[in-house]
Amino acid sequence: MLGSILTVLSGSVIAQIIAVAVLPILTRLYDAEAFGRYQIYASMLNVAVMFVAFRYEVALLGARPGRVFENLLKLTFRLCVLTSVGAFLVAGAADLLMPNPIPSLHNILFFLPLAMAVAGIYQMLTFLPIRDRNYGLSARSKILQSVGFSFGALGFAFLPFIGVGLVVADVFGRFFGAVSILLESGNLWRILVSRLSFSEMRFTAIRFQKYGLLTFPGTLLSSLSGAVPSFAFLALFNLEVAGQYALLERFLLMPVGVIAAAVSQVFTGEFSTLYRTDKRGLNGAFRRSLLQLVAIGLLPTVLGMILSPSLVPLLFGSDWAMAGRLCAIGLPIAYVRFVATALTMALVVVDRQSLQFAWEVGRFLFTLCVFGGLGWVGAQNPSTVMVWYALATALTYAIHLVLADRATKMISLQAAENGEKI
Repeated sequence: MLGSILTVLSGSVIAQIIAVAVLPILTRLYDAEAFGRYQIYASMLNVAVMFVAFRYEVALLGARPGRVFENLLKLTFRLCVLTSVGAFLVAGAADLLMPNPIPSLHNILFFLPLAMAVAGIYQMLTFLPIRDRNYGLSARSKILQSVGFSFGALGFAFLPFIGVGLVVADVFGRFFGAVSILLESGNLWRILVSRLSFSEMRFTAIRFQKYGLLTFPGTLLSSLSGAVPSFAFLALFNLEVAGQYALLERFLLMPVGVIAAAVSQVFTGEFSTLYRTDKRGLNGAFRRSLLQLVAIGLLPTVLGMILSPSLVPLLFGSDWAMAGRLCAIGLPIAYVRFVATALTMALVVVDRQSLQFAWEVGRFLFTLCVFGGLGWVGAQNPSTVMVWYALATALTYAIHLVLADRATKMISLQAAENGEKI
């Protein structure tokens, strides 16, 4: 497993090095409001993309090769297109009924449907290299996505729509990542556009409906929980403060999240194989992975908390001093996310979707309560908001790790008692 993790991790690390390397230029080309607008867009997209295929793409990991797999692939692709068209119609209707409700965010409204289609298709395609254990292709796609975003952001900064240049660059980068997988996957594009009857579509949707009924709501709630902080900083303060938080997301939380997601992809692939072949080793594999991740992230977290208040303004300019203070508080959030996100699919793999969903509901409600309470008491300091956010993150993810450990331990013990290997 370690070799596979290093392969995927290398791609994610290179991608994030590219993204972070270009940030000192972008913070001088775009102001804090542009970053705030981009962060609100990204938060909205992370939620909207859950509706694109209703998480049927996750089922691609375990679908049997042949007609079943191809029909599921075609169904997922069609859902990406149809839901994005629906989103465009909704955006048009919303614009007619409520013109310019938030003028500073109006320009991103019609970019969202296109971004949903591109992001949904790319998200679907990323599961194919994982399924085939082609981790090199997975790594290359991440690098090309980052390159596409970076060059797009630099180029679009000089165009008239500078206010949404980062938004357009995001769509551009995801498109690059999707194309890279399609080009290396033979005749995959022919399968995607080939005929799928309504009866086949309906049968496939029913066959994998548990992903829509349980996995989709859970991941939707996870995305909503992740979107709450961005909207909270906008609601509690203003778009400029939201932009300062956006730099924290872009410089720290997003790179850590991408790296954790890369580790999670390998962990999910290897863990699902272990679940099918040797359930007795599940809990041991989970605990080893947990301890390794805790050890890997500890030293960088401590050093980052010490250095970031002075390092961030030095790298990105004096206008970003607040972001430096937020980074120092946000590093424990990044640490907890790195450890927990890498293992977050454990409950899904062992068929405990209902438990995963219950945790997602609890996390979302708790996050809302924390930020709602801060709004109710009238929090005036962004750093205070970050401290409470860090505490809420640590508590909720710790609960998830305990639940996953107990679930895998129970399965391992049952397998050992029954003398099972398969």
